[in-house]
Amino acid sequence: MAELQRFIWEWPSVVERLIGLNPALGEELARSSRPIEAERRPDGRILMVLGCWVPGARADMSRSDVHDMLEHAFKQLLGESIQLLVTDWPAGDGPPDLPPDPLNGLPEALKDVGITCRGALARSFFAAAARRGIYFECQYPVLNYRLDFALPRQRIGVELGGWGWRAWTRPNAIERREREQGLGAEGWTILWFTGEEILHHLDRSIEEVVRLVGQRRPSDGTSIRPPRHGRKGWPH
Repeated sequence: MAELQRFIWEWPSVVERLIGLNPALGEELARSSRPIEAERRPDGRILMVLGCWVPGARADMSRSDVHDMLEHAFKQLLGESIQLLVTDWPAGDGPPDLPPDPLNGLPEALKDVGITCRGALARSFFAAAARRGIYFECQYPVLNYRLDFALPRQRIGVELGGWGWRAWTRPNAIERREREQGLGAEGWTILWFTGEEILHHLDRSIEEVVRLVGQRRPSDGTSIRPPRHGRKGWPH
């Protein structure tokens, strides 16, 4: 998550500098794409995942020559060895300059909570869960951690763990195990999903949450309540 936040913060200046190096490519990138995930690989390279909501630009940047040109430019601009992946935007396709909002269609009160999620992938997960009647709190503090998503009354947490750590050596495995053990001692159950799972298998991920919620209903038998950030406008 730290690498993603870095790229999100640096993205406007990176694109501006890329436009200076290659105006056509930089402009296309600025109008069609944003970072949706980033993680450091075991070999030291950073995987940068760009979500692109313009089909023509996505096809163009997936061409080997353009792809290689972008990787080289990012390495030059960021001073890092970059592995680039161009993929779909979490909320689907749209016109240039207007990335579709994963929170579209939700009540305003839900949007106010969802906007606190870090990045488009996290917001798409939050929105999909809300449409199933599961109202997560975001960046919820437990012990000395902050869970990406939490249902405090059920003591269920969800963490997004990079783009595809199940496909290779799991990063920070010792720290994550300690985190899970500490939270488990407090009665929490934590589900982990990768960015790739959220983008390509969102329904399956939500179903896993739904099953766990069904097993962890509060002892008083009440249903899930919306987060504490305000009641006005919440669905009933």
